[in-house]
Amino acid sequence: MGRKKRGGYIFETYAGDHPPYHVHIYRGSEFIGRFDVENQRAMDGDFPSQVLSYLEELGYKRVDKG
Repeated sequence: MGRKKRGGYIFETYAGDHPPYHVHIYRGSEFIGRFDVENQRAMDGDFPSQVLSYLEELGYKRVDKG
């Protein structure tokens, strides 16, 4: 399991979790959703822009250069 924290959010990945490779996002104990790292999209609704920034900072989301 990998766990990273940014701005009150917790980003977790699990070894052996089902494909596609994704990160689980929590704010405290509240589940926010999952982000599909392979396909670069939210799996559960939309995320606030701050969460997207944290995903980029942590290396889960590719930075758009254009």
